Amino acid sequence: LRHGDIFSLVFGASLTSALALSILAAFMGRSRDLVSFSRGDLAGLLNPVAYYLVLLSAYDRLPATQALAINYTWVLSLALLSVLFLGQRFSLRLAAGLAAGYAGVFLVAAGRADSLGGASDAAGIALAFLSTWIWAAYWVFNARRTQDPLPSLARQFIAGSAAAALLWAVFSRRVSLPGAAGAAYLGIMEMGVSFFTWLCALRLTRHPARLGALVFLSPVLSLLWISLVLGESVGALTLAGMSLILTGVALSRRTAA
Repeated sequence: LRHGDIFSLVFGASLTSALALSILAAFMGRSRDLVSFSRGDLAGLLNPVAYYLVLLSAYDRLPATQALAINYTWVLSLALLSVLFLGQRFSLRLAAGLAAGYAGVFLVAAGRADSLGGASDAAGIALAFLSTWIWAAYWVFNARRTQDPLPSLARQFIAGSAAAALLWAVFSRRVSLPGAAGAAYLGIMEMGVSFFTWLCALRLTRHPARLGALVFLSPVLSLLWISLVLGESVGALTLAGMSLILTGVALSRRTAA
């Protein structure tokens, strides 16, 4: 974001990811399916467009540790939406796991209490929470589809790239080499192949809530990288919050077993 704005970053990353997924689909002999567009491919408006516009806006307003913690509540959102729309069972143990996870995320978010006072931070927190529901809704929608996941995901990103290009042309039109490099990295590492492998895992499992709970382990490594690369401190509240999050993971895993 130091080398461009949110619209140019989302457009560049979406385009890069669409190209990567299309090349992967063609390499696997599924190029014909890339042109079989349907209304379901409009889910690309949710992800990458809406999700990353909202998420990057939140990261632009909040400390990385705070935004990271709130963003990882998408796992809880996925568990709840799985109960509502995928027929997963809601139990007291799952409720306890969700409560522990949300309490832990709150402690992590409050770990920098000095950053919670401004209106911009309140907006950033709201945006971060909104992004979790957009993300969870997108993957629940895809879990219900029966089409081949790779070309389906590529078509969604092609549709998303077209929408992101329109937004970029209207609101931005900024272009820079460092910004383009960052967008390409985001498109490959954050989106692209990573999305494809996650979608395959989500479709193969009979327990999306359990699969989502496992992702709660990654914030620990993410906080480590934030501390090392960005120099943000990891305080006692953050560590206590992570302990609660891992407790929620354990409870959710037992529920889904």
